[in-house]
Amino acid sequence: MFSKRYSNSQRVGFARLVEDHVHIESSISNLLNDLKEEPASPHDISVQLDALAIVIRKHLREESDVIQHTRLEILPDPWRETWVEGEAALLQLKADWSDFLDHWIENRIADDMSGFSAAASSILARLSDRVKTETECFYKTALSTGSIEY
Repeated sequence: MFSKRYSNSQRVGFARLVEDHVHIESSISNLLNDLKEEPASPHDISVQLDALAIVIRKHLREESDVIQHTRLEILPDPWRETWVEGEAALLQLKADWSDFLDHWIENRIADDMSGFSAAASSILARLSDRVKTETECFYKTALSTGSIEY
């Protein structure tokens, strides 16, 4: 049974965020595989990167809507700390992600595939780690606050 503390849109929001995380993880994995095995063309990589950027941008808007309705005082201490400590890290990751996207346009990827691969591996690993942390945090937070059942 869902808690009455959350509206239907917020309950759907938690599920939607986790679904987005699965999609983001899959996109990251596909992009990294294309860089490791036989590298895809700079154009194909650029298209994948643009698609990932769109998914992430949409996800961040939805995530922001859900997060703003989460009252920190009802979270258990460990999750409240995780939530608060993660804000600064998320802001830095957003800035770094934006810089990465601004820099690595198709012609720069074509000119420096090895530099792009190194930069992509670094930022995508950070992004993947963040997604995994958020998935665990959102899921456990939703369970602990009664917004979803086990």
